[in-house]
Amino acid sequence: MTQDTEKAPPTLAELEGKVQRLSAQVAIDEKAANAASSEFASAVKSGDVDKALELADARGKANATLSKTHSQFKTAQNAIKSAQYAANAEKIAKLHDELRDSKLSPIFVRLEALGVDLVTIDRSEESGKLIINSSGPAVKRTRATGSGGGSRGTANWEVNGQTFTSKELVDANLDLLTDKVREHYDNDNFRAFSMTREAEKIHAKLTGS
Repeated sequence: MTQDTEKAPPTLAELEGKVQRLSAQVAIDEKAANAASSEFASAVKSGDVDKALELADARGKANATLSKTHSQFKTAQNAIKSAQYAANAEKIAKLHDELRDSKLSPIFVRLEALGVDLVTIDRSEESGKLIINSSGPAVKRTRATGSGGGSRGTANWEVNGQTFTSKELVDANLDLLTDKVREHYDNDNFRAFSMTREAEKIHAKLTGS
């Protein structure tokens, strides 16, 4: 009678190797997808309907392959982060204890008195400075000023005569987000960044203001 044994989880080095391989594969698949799109566009332009239909199928398959590889790449990246976090769990817990015993503790008590129940800390990619956000049922967000104004507590942004909320503007221009913010967005980690601030930056890029 054989006894089942649990498979050991991949090591950090193995995960890093997988990320490198997938990164190279993403570049290959992106090149293939771009080539397929260019060939399809040429066929459409030439008026060759049969060829265009054939290449449309090839383009769809290339894009599906790229999407799958990119998803695997992101999953592998997240696995590395999880492994690094697990390896440093004891050190992180110790730092948490230090924060708890520091001057931050009475400051959080004061924030709680103002209705805050969660404080998040991130670092700006642009300035390198810490970004501190707080939230809670009793906390009212200040309305950011966007072109066209908006109702109280809501930021509205006007682009080419059309008005967007912050999320609508971000949703419509995901390619203008930084890689780090896009990663938070794709993982639904909306507490890690300010939607209004990202909308403000996108609005500035789109309007030159």
